[in-house]
Amino acid sequence: MIPDSCIKIKTNKFPILAGEEEALVNENMYGKALCLYLQENLPTKGIEVPFYCCEDWGWWLEVKDKDFAMGLCVYSDPDADGNPTSYAIMPSIHNAKKWSWSKFRKIDVSENVLSIMDKASNILEDDSEIDEVTRHRDFPY
Repeated sequence: MIPDSCIKIKTNKFPILAGEEEALVNENMYGKALCLYLQENLPTKGIEVPFYCCEDWGWWLEVKDKDFAMGLCVYSDPDADGNPTSYAIMPSIHNAKKWSWSKFRKIDVSENVLSIMDKASNILEDDSEIDEVTRHRDFPY
């Protein structure tokens, strides 16, 4: 994992939305409200958010910063009862280097990944309704 690329938040701001339960593949993998929030706020930091969708492990939020694209993996604490109060946001790219066919070599993308994660973290930290924002090296749950 890229160091400090995972975000964990604690808040009551993102309840389970109507119809979200039916969209889940696996129980307790909530995060639609957080995806909608990030979809609205990330563009203020220059990040495009083309779409989001439910996956078996949580929610995928597609993001693009200039010519770099990846997903944000959003999911709640799977042990939460009722509305979750703790969420994880992780980059879809876990390794600092990835293969580039156009350059025909591995390139370091850690700065790109961390730039997006920093912008997401800043948005969350600036929101007074979010109690805690912490960064982690690996999966928080």
